[in-house]
Amino acid sequence: METSKKVELSPVEVTAYWWTNSIKGKVREIVVYNSRDYNENLFVNIFYGYTEVDWRNLYLALTKDIAHDVECLDTTQGVYFSQDTCIGGHDRLNEELAQITNKFIPDIRLAGNGVKDSVIYTTSSRASVLYKSCGERVLPTMYDESYILTGDQKKLDFYNTLISTIAIIEQKDKYFNSVPVLRERFCQEYIRLSDEDENEEDITGLFNVCFDKVSDKKTIVGRHFDRKYFPSFRNIDFVGLNSYLPLANHYAGVILEPVKNNNENKSCKVLKKHEKNN
Repeated sequence: METSKKVELSPVEVTAYWWTNSIKGKVREIVVYNSRDYNENLFVNIFYGYTEVDWRNLYLALTKDIAHDVECLDTTQGVYFSQDTCIGGHDRLNEELAQITNKFIPDIRLAGNGVKDSVIYTTSSRASVLYKSCGERVLPTMYDESYILTGDQKKLDFYNTLISTIAIIEQKDKYFNSVPVLRERFCQEYIRLSDEDENEEDITGLFNVCFDKVSDKKTIVGRHFDRKYFPSFRNIDFVGLNSYLPLANHYAGVILEPVKNNNENKSCKVLKKHEKNN
């Protein structure tokens, strides 16, 4: 069965991935909480339209820049290359983001709301983070597989189709929330439409991995092993999904039709029983 595979990263790649996720998370946070800070809104305008492809490109570009920073340690900061999430603490990162995006990057705090700032230290042998609330921790080198790290287009298409399908189902039937029905019908239709000889167990496993990633994104509440899930979409969650919506609409129809027919059958049985008793 398909499970969440691990990808091994170098310390430089760990740092680039850490910053990419920090920026990505900060953009969503600013949008969700409707920040009125001028610089934060300028920052959001730069990255709001980023798809997973754009985030991967940002990660790859940051990896090259940070590798150069680490190579130049002897003439810059000594033992570590470091950047802080606080305002004024990541000037070098802002310079690199400006070069990558070709836009002015306003200096904002990159830690989450209610979370103390942290400093990430990088050398050629390790990456660690000093959390100002609880001390330093060496960052792991093994991470769950993601499009940002692998560029696997097939799995990205599967993920985007799934999240689009969940969004359309919410619009068509706000009462639908069955994880088992969603999984069974989605996987069956995916295998039926696929040009490849897909293994049902692998596709079910891939569904579970992707479903949990949707949950990690806070787009839904629920995990693949739950009976029910609850959507929590924001406008930003639809970025990059337009091309997937027609196919997702088809999936939503396939998933909801059996549920609709089942409910109609139950109603008929209840009605016939009522008529018989009368």
